[in-house]
Amino acid sequence: MQSTVNTDRAAAAFSIICIAHCLALPVLAFALPVAGTLAEVEAIHITFAILAIVTSASIPLRSADGRTAMFLIPASLGIGLITSALFADALGLSETAMTVSGALLLSFAHLRRLRAQHTVAD
Repeated sequence: MQSTVNTDRAAAAFSIICIAHCLALPVLAFALPVAGTLAEVEAIHITFAILAIVTSASIPLRSADGRTAMFLIPASLGIGLITSALFADALGLSETAMTVSGALLLSFAHLRRLRAQHTVAD
């Protein structure tokens, strides 16, 4: 149980980092041009996406309560949006909107699962 709690925490953190990266870096880029260069490095986007997706996808494999609709539906939608965001530019879609929406769904799924586990433990 503890290992999936840590995985949920890590996955939620990666999702929140994705959101911060997408929303805060453009503001920083305005103030510091070097941050604008970092905002355009595609490897950063891919790394955050892979970390969020892999940690999230491991939950249903390791825990029975990770295979419930309460977790799978928002997590799957979030993973789908984050994955789609990697190809958003080629499709003419907003990468930021897709990433932020997907990361919000993913962090919601993990935080709700953590809350449910905490409630059961009490």
